[in-house]
Amino acid sequence: MKSAKFLFFAVAMTLLIADQRTLCAQSKVPSSSLYMTGRVTTKSSDPARSVWVILYDGVRESGRSLTGDDGRYYIGNLLSNKTYNIVVRRQVTSSNLTSHPVSLPANKNFNIKLP
Repeated sequence: MKSAKFLFFAVAMTLLIADQRTLCAQSKVPSSSLYMTGRVTTKSSDPARSVWVILYDGVRESGRSLTGDDGRYYIGNLLSNKTYNIVVRRQVTSSNLTSHPVSLPANKNFNIKLP
């Protein structure tokens, strides 16, 4: 009886782990949406570290990303055939360092050089 309970527990845990891996893999890049990625650099072409890249659809925020040490950003779950306004800020609530209109999917990879 103890071995049957252990076997049931082992199978249940295996299924739970497999289901979580599937959900995590699916949530990273949904097949029905697009993403925007790129690199933000300074005037001297150095990576712009820890700046916010925010996409707006009109006045509504559609996504945001904080750049890494290499200046790269990634924003997912975006809609195709849409024009967004991409802004870069030091802090989410600060004024824009720069702003550009971008269209998807044409600008899926969009690098930004700060003025």
